[in-house]
Amino acid sequence: MGRWDDVDDRFSRFDGRAKKDGAARRIPGKWTRIRVAKLAIKVGILIVAIVFLSIFIPRYGLNTEIIQRSEGVETIQTISIKLSNNNFETINDVTVQFGDKGRIQHIGNMAPFSSVMITPDSQDMDFSKVIVKANNGKMESVKFR
Repeated sequence: MGRWDDVDDRFSRFDGRAKKDGAARRIPGKWTRIRVAKLAIKVGILIVAIVFLSIFIPRYGLNTEIIQRSEGVETIQTISIKLSNNNFETINDVTVQFGDKGRIQHIGNMAPFSSVMITPDSQDMDFSKVIVKANNGKMESVKFR
């Protein structure tokens, strides 16, 4: 008599239509689509995170890349060295040396996620490795040709 459990239970809260035999009716299509959409979004975010980390983590730090371009067989046209700083912080006092006895070239500071292209001097063209040092020798990268 006027209590909440005396309310007529013939109408569902979901769609306003009458229930059959007092059992609650659901709208399966709508709720299933929402669950699938939520799952798809979560899986998509997970895939993007895995791809981002698999690309970013191996390239983190100070990277050195040797780029050689030639026109003919056994003739080297140009040699360039690409230095990349893939850190979240600035790298100070970057130096490059071509070979063990080559002249040391001072690059200076490199901002986060920056790159620099360097070409060796003509007397240093026949080098076997590139030695890159930064942060007063605390960071070192050696790349062999």
